[in-house]
Amino acid sequence: MSISDRMKRTSNCVAINIDNKESFEGDLYNCFQEEPIRFCDVHDFFIIVNSLLDTIEYPAQKVKYRAFKKTLPTLKLIDVRSDEKLFDTDVILDKCKTDAYVIMVTSRDNATWQGKLYKQSEDKEFSFNSEVELIRLLK
Repeated sequence: MSISDRMKRTSNCVAINIDNKESFEGDLYNCFQEEPIRFCDVHDFFIIVNSLLDTIEYPAQKVKYRAFKKTLPTLKLIDVRSDEKLFDTDVILDKCKTDAYVIMVTSRDNATWQGKLYKQSEDKEFSFNSEVELIRLLK
C-alpha cells in the first residue's frame, strides 16, 4: 500500500519529519513552498498547520475564534497563494526522510481536526478524529 490517490492530489496535505519525538521538533513540508518550515514543539506545529489551512481556506473552519479583544479572525502566518501549487504530495514525500508522515486534514469540526495520517515507515494509513489522536499516532 502506498499513499492514497486522494492524498496525492489534494493541497491540504503536509508531510513532516520528526527529529526528536520527546520535544516534538522537526520539519514540515507543503505543496506551496520549496523549503521546509521548522517547528519546535507541538504548539508550534499546530499553529503552522492551522495557518496554512487558513491561508488556503481548505478545509473551512466550522468554529471561528472568539475573543473579548479585537483580534484577527484567522492565523495567516504563512504567505502562500492557494492557486500556486508547486507540486503534489508524493513529491513532498520524496523530499522527506524515510520516517516521514503525511497528514491530510479533511475537516475542522468542533474546533479540532479530523483526517488521515500516512506513516511511511509502516506504509499504513490511519484515521484521526482530534489533535490528541493525531499526536498519539505520531508518537
